[in-house]
Amino acid sequence: MFFLKSFNIQLYVFFKQEPNKKMAELEQRQDELLKKLDFLYERIKAISSNCKSSGSVNITLNKKTKPVLIPEEVVLVISPDYLPWYLNLLLKNSSDPVNISYHSHSSVPNEKLPKIKAYVSNLIKKTQSSKINLRLIFKCVSADSELKLSSLEIPIVGNVNIMRYLSLAYPDIIPYDNSDHNIDNLLDVVHVLERTPEKNKEAAVKKIFAQYDQWIYGNKFSIVDLATYNVIKQWRTVPKYVPKTWFDKCDKLCL
Repeated sequence: MFFLKSFNIQLYVFFKQEPNKKMAELEQRQDELLKKLDFLYERIKAISSNCKSSGSVNITLNKKTKPVLIPEEVVLVISPDYLPWYLNLLLKNSSDPVNISYHSHSSVPNEKLPKIKAYVSNLIKKTQSSKINLRLIFKCVSADSELKLSSLEIPIVGNVNIMRYLSLAYPDIIPYDNSDHNIDNLLDVVHVLERTPEKNKEAAVKKIFAQYDQWIYGNKFSIVDLATYNVIKQWRTVPKYVPKTWFDKCDKLCL
């Protein structure tokens, strides 16, 4: 009996400590990833500075590309804790109307339903009759948002990647120069920021705004501003290390 009791105690301690151990390992991996991003960012900034000083490279933002076509059936699977504020910008500025419907998965707790209803109601006000049908599915089991298109067998995963795709469909609304590696580097940091613990958020945000003037990158609104805004908009309060002028401008564009 003593052996069984001792074994049960050891088993209890193991399961009690295991989640804390996994959380510590996850935070350590995030810290290591941020350090690697720091190093990569400094290298890219140095290369960019050398190119500008030599006059050998000219970067053109808002390069015109032929828009991709949006299929008639589109499904966006999202968490109620990570609302897609970038949809507001598209519906507000696009000349192509979209039919919107939504469904809340059984994993969504009742206390989150009013938040979902308020968000969707605001979107539907901006829609008209259209051939494009967008269905929003709110779930609390998915780690990342997923965009499912009738023309693609594999979904597009992650808000940053979804905005990359949407920039191809709406290049005049979401400017994105995919030949500029500095932009992609910033988008990678934004993707990390979405899952960054509270203690590391300030460092990640300051990295994103390192070249901030009127907008995050260059003197015009771009996909980097939209992706960053979409992350910060989810937070309960906007911290002081986020430029208020920038955030207010994004609010006016998206709401």
